[in-house]
Amino acid sequence: MPSTEQSITIHRPPDIVFRYMDDITREREWQPSLRKASQEPTGPTRVGTRKRYVSEFLGRRVENTYLAVEVDPGRRVRYESTRDSSVDATMELTWTPAPEGTHVSLRIEGRPKGVLRFIPKAVLQEAWQSQLRTTLDRLKECLERDSAPR
Repeated sequence: MPSTEQSITIHRPPDIVFRYMDDITREREWQPSLRKASQEPTGPTRVGTRKRYVSEFLGRRVENTYLAVEVDPGRRVRYESTRDSSVDATMELTWTPAPEGTHVSLRIEGRPKGVLRFIPKAVLQEAWQSQLRTTLDRLKECLERDSAPR
C-alpha cells in the first residue's frame, strides 16, 4: 500500500469530533471492519499510547498495533505501527475547524507484511481506498445523528 489520504467534513465542532474518535470504546461504531480494539494506557491518547486492533480486510484477519508518536489533542495525532503488526504503517489524523464544523483528514503510508504481501498492490489499494471511504462516511453519519455525542 502506498500513501493514501482521504478526508471528510463533519457538521460538529472539532472538540466533539476529536473526543469521539479518541474514545476506543466507540471505534466499532464507525469502523465497520473492526472486530476488537484495546488501548494502553486507558484515557486520552498521548505520546506512548498503544492501540491494538483486530480487523477484517479482504476476508482475512488483520492485527495491528499502533503507537502514538506525536499528539496535539484535537488537532493532530500521528501513529506508527509496531513490529508485530500486519502492516508497516504510519497513520496521521488531523482535525481542522471549518465553517461547517470539522474537516477530518486521514493519511496512511504503509507496506503489507505476512499474507497480505501476496495480494496484488492494485487490489490492496482499491480495497483500502474503499474501506477508508466507508469508514469516514460512517464516522460522519454517527456524529451527525440526533443521538450523536455532544
